[in-house]
Amino acid sequence: MPSASSRKQVSSTASGRKVYVKFQNLTGTPNGQGGFVNGGNWNDIAGLTQVPITFRTWSPYEKYIAQQLYPGVTSRCYMRWRRGANIMVTMRMVYGSHTYWIRGVSNYDEANTDIILYVEELQPTGTIRQ
Repeated sequence: MPSASSRKQVSSTASGRKVYVKFQNLTGTPNGQGGFVNGGNWNDIAGLTQVPITFRTWSPYEKYIAQQLYPGVTSRCYMRWRRGANIMVTMRMVYGSHTYWIRGVSNYDEANTDIILYVEELQPTGTIRQ
């Protein structure tokens, strides 16, 4: 049986594409039904506007919506754990002109060293990144 020390380490500096992103949350006047008046506004979160992360593609897929085929790309993003940074699935992540919904957040092994974000691009644009 392998020991815990033989487990593969996950690091935010692991090979992959390292980029800087910003996190946003939805704010506005509550409408009393769990949403916001006029849909609310996405605002940058202070202290989370130039965060270095490493992207890793996890599982591309396709889905049918209104009888049309749409590609979806789910990725994993690794970032260093930050004290006081509470990243939640109600936020979104923005990289250049790409917007990603945060589908899950994991503090790897509860070690407070790395955070793994499971994200889905709002509108995948193919292989060209800007």
